[in-house]
Amino acid sequence: MHQAWVNVIGLGLDFLGFCLLLREWWLAVFNEDLQLQMEEGLERQRQMRQFARAHKDPAERNPYAELERMQDESAIRKARAAHRTAIGARKSVFIAATALIVTGFVLQLLGTVPGCCEPLITPQQI
Repeated sequence: MHQAWVNVIGLGLDFLGFCLLLREWWLAVFNEDLQLQMEEGLERQRQMRQFARAHKDPAERNPYAELERMQDESAIRKARAAHRTAIGARKSVFIAATALIVTGFVLQLLGTVPGCCEPLITPQQI
């Protein structure tokens, strides 16, 4: 293989790694937006319940208290599960991007160092 092509392959791997890194950032932004939406929904539910109870006698027992607590816990578990899934996807994409960028950098170095790896890679003709 010609030494200039090693440099070109290294640049290509760097570009792919950068694209994967952009994808990871996109996943992060998307996940933060989803988490905010879930948090706002839970807060809206709690406020609606408090508003409904505001016009009742405070001494009166709430027959739905246990159900409301279970709904809140379910919403929180759902949000955490979505967050864990997004973190898992982001982690794998980040590791792949890092590997591609490092490999691309090493190949660029091999492509620019004069006479490097001569039996495997033919040097550039000046």
